[in-house]
Amino acid sequence: MPVTHLAGALCRPTDCTLRTSNSQHIATRFNEYSSVSYPRDLGRVQVAERWSRIKECNYVPVKVANTRADLGESLVWDERSGVLYFVDISGGRINGLTPDGEVECLYESAARIGALALTDRGNLIFTEDASVALFDVPTRKVSQHSASVHPRSTYRFNDGACDPQGRFVTGLMDEALSGNTGALFRFDWQLSDQVIHDDMGLPTGLAWSQDGHTVYFVDSAARAIYRAEYLIEGRLGAVTLFAETPAELGRPDGLALDREGGLWVCQYHGSCLLRYDRHGYLTDQVLMPVPCPTSCCFGGPGMNTLYISTARYDMTPEDLHHYPDAGDLYAIRPETGGVARHSFKE
Repeated sequence: MPVTHLAGALCRPTDCTLRTSNSQHIATRFNEYSSVSYPRDLGRVQVAERWSRIKECNYVPVKVANTRADLGESLVWDERSGVLYFVDISGGRINGLTPDGEVECLYESAARIGALALTDRGNLIFTEDASVALFDVPTRKVSQHSASVHPRSTYRFNDGACDPQGRFVTGLMDEALSGNTGALFRFDWQLSDQVIHDDMGLPTGLAWSQDGHTVYFVDSAARAIYRAEYLIEGRLGAVTLFAETPAELGRPDGLALDREGGLWVCQYHGSCLLRYDRHGYLTDQVLMPVPCPTSCCFGGPGMNTLYISTARYDMTPEDLHHYPDAGDLYAIRPETGGVARHSFKE
């Protein structure tokens, strides 16, 4: 289905809704267990009260492309070309979904490609293992490469985005899960790096408020979305907990911001997306037909479509039998459209 002609298909009735039963909310899942009851252990951050505001899910995601990515991630919408870029981390590929619905591989590497963002010249900045590179889209060649920020091969960057000043911010993680050794790095136009936040388990999604004064970022290991003042020089002010996602719904991953200041988050191994309003109240849940949504971004005409990447990483043959579409790209059309992401200044 062409990327630019999805609008009419993105809202379809479904029986998959949230309903109230004995003061609990029940989510009826696709092709899975009949229902899951929650919340159970959310009292620590008083999410139970916030959960009660959640809306019914009255539409299902529409598949955009059969990508079968092992670990799809880091969706980027290019308004000028109408191309939706994304990476396959473990596959080492940068892919593009063209306006006519074709998926093409722009770049392939033996390294793990964890994060991606647009530049102000229509090129791409991306990560390879623990380094950052610039990719010239017309020639399909790497034009600049940073030094690796870590000597151990288990470390790599994982998701990233550009700040309002045009610098690239990305999170370093250890695939060996060595504790809170992860950190957020900021890269300038020379690809010089600086750590702006550390003591993280598994850094992933990033998003800035519309005024650029607040940054949101995820530590998937902590099931936490944090919020911090973002200073013009690229430092963080005080960091506070914005939301702790329900334990029953996997772990938070990629983020996208809508025009009301709402924050959409993919729940890896949770088969859903959640939306929090600007105050951290949980307002919406979108059930996915696959277990592991990874990244989301707004795009399409008017920035009214929310695209969603998924993964099939570490799924067993039995899992893949039940979820053969794992790793594909999906889209929904929320009530409120999104905010364009910032570009890297070359």
